[in-house]
Amino acid sequence: MMVGKSRSGSANYLNYDIITRPIDEFITQKKKEGIEYTYRDIVLATIVRTFYLFPRLNRFVVAGDFYQRYFIDVALAMQKNLRTAEQETTINMRFTGKETLAEIKATMDATIHQALTGKTGTDEFTGGVIGKAPTWLLRIAMKWLYVADRFGWLSEKFIRDQSPFHCSIFFGDMKSIHIDMGILHHLYDFGTCGFHANISKEIYKNIVNQKTLESKVEKVIEFAAAEDERFVDGYTWSMAIKKMKRIMENLSVLERPPEDDEIRHPYMTDKQKKYFAKGMKKLEKKQAKFLREEAARSKN
Repeated sequence: MMVGKSRSGSANYLNYDIITRPIDEFITQKKKEGIEYTYRDIVLATIVRTFYLFPRLNRFVVAGDFYQRYFIDVALAMQKNLRTAEQETTINMRFTGKETLAEIKATMDATIHQALTGKTGTDEFTGGVIGKAPTWLLRIAMKWLYVADRFGWLSEKFIRDQSPFHCSIFFGDMKSIHIDMGILHHLYDFGTCGFHANISKEIYKNIVNQKTLESKVEKVIEFAAAEDERFVDGYTWSMAIKKMKRIMENLSVLERPPEDDEIRHPYMTDKQKKYFAKGMKKLEKKQAKFLREEAARSKN
């Protein structure tokens, strides 16, 4: 298999409309129960669940070598203050993929609140020496960072807390800044992120039913994404997108952890189901081992 030299040069782009009717109905019902969800909560939770069901999406390529992630790391771009046009920042969140919609929302809300009332790891990095360095020194520093990234010399703290580029998913909410189109954002060659996605503000479009050929005006949000084709074949990518659509048409599945009947392909054989379950157990053991090692390091 040919492996592209750069992530940006190996990107495939996708843009499609998400009909919001089932999402709006779900949000309305949950609001009656005293729970408030947003499009961002639901779409991001859907992506996280899809990454869990399709582990191959959660890979990356560095220096021609392929790696599998143990966790689903999400970087969320946000604007701290729209009125003052304060500089954009990012927050980093980590998930196992088995979280419910409520758990993902709680993590995201708490992380956003912390970013709005203080400084994120990205703020500390860009506002420190890097942010104050003269241009010539900044260029040298960035070249060194690229080299260090390629050879694995960057610290775990920088990758986990300060870099928005070492993640499974880089997500942007264009609706929050009132942009009515999904922006096809490029992938970064720095870091490991092989999936960049965003959603637009809701708009109205004439949608044609492909089975009946009847047309109807629907409220939609545009979903735009870029993915690194080097570790995701077209078949897996298309199946993942179909799974996302099915989840958003039946959002109750996000209110509970993944169940056996929600694995990636509904037409899997029993043998394939056992193979998939075995792979998930192996991944969960690696996650537990990493968490134990991380806890031990934090004590020392």
